[in-house]
Amino acid sequence: MRLSALPVRGLSAIILASLCFSLPACAKHQAWRVDYNFHDWGDLDALVMKDRVYIKDKLRSWVMILNQPGWQITCYSPQRKTIATLPLSAFRKALGERLGIMTASDVDPTHWKKVGPATINGIRTTRYDQTIDTSDPRKPTAQCYVAADVPVDPLVAKFLCKFYDMPNFGTIPIRMTKRRVEKFKLDTRSIKPDVYRASDFVVPKGYKTKTLEEVMFAQTSFEY
Repeated sequence: MRLSALPVRGLSAIILASLCFSLPACAKHQAWRVDYNFHDWGDLDALVMKDRVYIKDKLRSWVMILNQPGWQITCYSPQRKTIATLPLSAFRKALGERLGIMTASDVDPTHWKKVGPATINGIRTTRYDQTIDTSDPRKPTAQCYVAADVPVDPLVAKFLCKFYDMPNFGTIPIRMTKRRVEKFKLDTRSIKPDVYRASDFVVPKGYKTKTLEEVMFAQTSFEY
């Protein structure tokens, strides 16, 4: 059927539908599948939405969810049948010094300056450079790259930046390099649109309550 033969109302509906398929903002539940590689940690599969996050660590057999209401973090291990729940404000403290020892860096955004746009693995990002005095070898230079086109709630950005121990610029962290050579602390292989599945955010029942560290790691020493 020719478009000119369609009623005006029908033509408008077709145009609106086509726009919604082409613009991620029109999706009711826009999700992004993010393939992360975290320095000295390994691969993490994340599903990031504007108001929630799902992270899966296959190596250590746990899933972590940040979700409403109350911006609660739930972490559970299907293998060990253990679970922990805590508020976002308690996340870093709950891990003691483990993440800090593994990934410690300067996360104060005021110590960084915006450089401009950059493309990382085909992902449009914004680059920030560390501005601490580089004459002191104890304070290495670093670059931080964050997503330019993936809007998220400020608390989603806060959680991801806390998890990866990166400065919070209000969006998804993509890459961080340290020193003059590109020593990756965090890298992102890809970000792809994905479909929201409510099942990803279902909290299992009947698991034994443990601390966050006990759920994430088979041993609570600094071994994996």
